[in-house]
Formats: sequence, C-alpha cells, structure tokens
Amino acid sequence: MGNRVLIEVTHVSKRGASFRVTLPKRVAEILKISPGDIVGFYSEDSNVSIEKMV
Repeated sequence: MGNRVLIEVTHVSKRGASFRVTLPKRVAEILKISPGDIVGFYSEDSNVSIEKMV
C-alpha cells in the first residue's frame, strides 16, 4: 500500500446485523466527504481502503 500513515483510530459498534464505524472528522475532511455522499470500500489481500465515489 505504499507509504501508509495512520490518520485516526476509532471503535466499531454493532447495531442489529450490521457493524458500524463512525468516520472520523479528520478522515472525512481529507477525503472531502459530506453527509449524503457515497463511499466505496476496496479490498486487496487483507487490506481495505475507502474512497469517495464521484
């Protein structure tokens, strides 16, 4: 994954059958994500990345 930098750490919660992660404000700012935006999760080997979908 190149030069990775740990930006933030957060907790995972469970609600019903789903797991939830709150996107930290700093991460949302870096990715320019606002409420209502759509994000994609990508997996490669044992790593997952997130991107704002255009």
